[in-house]
Formats: sequence, structure tokens, C-alpha cells
Amino acid sequence: MITTVRIQAQAQARAQAAILAALILASSVARAAEGCARVEVQNVRPQQGFLMLAAFADEAGFGNRPVTSLRLASGDATMRFELCGLSGTQTALTLYQDLDGDGRMGRNLLGMPTEPWGASGDPGTMGPSWATTHRALDGQVLVVRMSQ
Repeated sequence: MITTVRIQAQAQARAQAAILAALILASSVARAAEGCARVEVQNVRPQQGFLMLAAFADEAGFGNRPVTSLRLASGDATMRFELCGLSGTQTALTLYQDLDGDGRMGRNLLGMPTEPWGASGDPGTMGPSWATTHRALDGQVLVVRMSQ
């Protein structure tokens, strides 16, 4: 009798967990349809300057016409937030950490970044492009790993 009750309780807990997971997924898909995405930025220099983010909707606007942008005070080494104002079915994110607060990405004499930067997807060694950074707005978390 006790074993039967325990098995029923375990089955009920699994069913509740499955329902919760389905609700979370449905909510994420709904938020994506509303033009919002969950973003996770890794390798942030904690408590130093600001994260400067630009989101692009298509290849034609990549690099010069963001659909939305955001400035966030740098917090923890991994930051998570929701980004809204997106349009379409895909986006590409570019970020840099403005350590000195001047509103521009610092560069050396050769034009190489001196402040941490990153992009969604795989920006490669030559910097981000639409082809390497665009991702679907499908409810999945958009992950960006900042450079050292």
C-alpha cells in the first residue's frame, strides 16, 4: 500500500513538472512572438562600466541600423535579462563593455578593440557579421560570450 502511494506521488510530481516545463516553453515562444528574447551575457567584467547592446533584424541593417539598443550597468560575470523591441523571426546581437563610460568602443592604433566585446552566435576572429551572428527568435536564450 505504501509503495503504491509513493509511486502515485512520484507520477504526479513528474506530471506537474512536465506541465510546468510546457508552460515555460509556451511563455518563451509567446514572448518571442511579441518581439522579446531572453539574453545571457557571459564573461562580463563585474561591476565595471556598462554593457552596450545593439540588436539587428536583417543583413541590410547589420552594423548600422539596430532595431533596438540597450545600455545596462555591468553587474555579475554572467548577466541575464529580457530584450524587447525586436522584429521579425531572427536577430543578431552585438555588444561591448564600455569600461571607461565614454559611450564608444575603445580601440588601439590598429583599430583593434581594447574593451571586451561579443556577439550572438560565433563572431569569428575577424569580428561579427550577419552570417555568423544571426539567430532565430524561437524562445531559446540568446547567449553572448564576451572577449577577454
